[in-house]
Amino acid sequence: MLVLLVALAACGKPAEAPPPWKVIDASTLRAMMASDRDLPVFNTMSEIECLDHRIPGTRCLACEDVENNPAALPPDKSRDVVFYCESAQCYRSCRAAEAAVKAGHQQVYVLDGGMPAWKQAGYAMETIERIPRGSIQSVRAEALKQMLAERKDLLLVDVRSEKFFKEGHIEGAVNIPLYRFSANYAQIPLDRTVMLVDDRGFRSFLAGSYLEMKGYRVMRLFGGMQAWKEMPAAK
Repeated sequence: MLVLLVALAACGKPAEAPPPWKVIDASTLRAMMASDRDLPVFNTMSEIECLDHRIPGTRCLACEDVENNPAALPPDKSRDVVFYCESAQCYRSCRAAEAAVKAGHQQVYVLDGGMPAWKQAGYAMETIERIPRGSIQSVRAEALKQMLAERKDLLLVDVRSEKFFKEGHIEGAVNIPLYRFSANYAQIPLDRTVMLVDDRGFRSFLAGSYLEMKGYRVMRLFGGMQAWKEMPAAK
């Protein structure tokens, strides 16, 4: 039962049975990395998030890339492989771990508490490509609905994965998933004002700062699609 509770805390979502991967704490991961310099440890966020801040010596591999192409993982399926996420409640590391197990990997681990647990243990972080934080305007769902009726220059860009976009999105939005953002952001025309939409409003700030750095005019939906769905008029 204790193992199950720890696993649930690591993934931030409910489960009916213990997951088929192992959960480790920050000190255990640090010891594993010290004894195996080539240990494959993957940050499961998007590339722009990973390069902005990650555990030193780890690699960027978004959970969607693991799900779509498990061959991106080390070919030796008996090799230890570790996944971690940006927040304690983020479940992307668990999604990646699940995909790895389904692909036949035998020694799969998830960092309990993600990067916050690593920081709280007093361990260092590293930055490869820092994104300057901008002053991205947040717009509430009710205000966005009015803006969509009045402004022709507004372009809705939904940064959620293809799966979640297909399950439901704001009419007129285009989908540029955050895990492919650095490769595909140039598809966005510079002469439009961009309104970023994510799941709950957390990831759009860094995406907006990234676009602002590239010369775009950017706003973001406060609370993301969750707020849009909860808006009374949208029910």
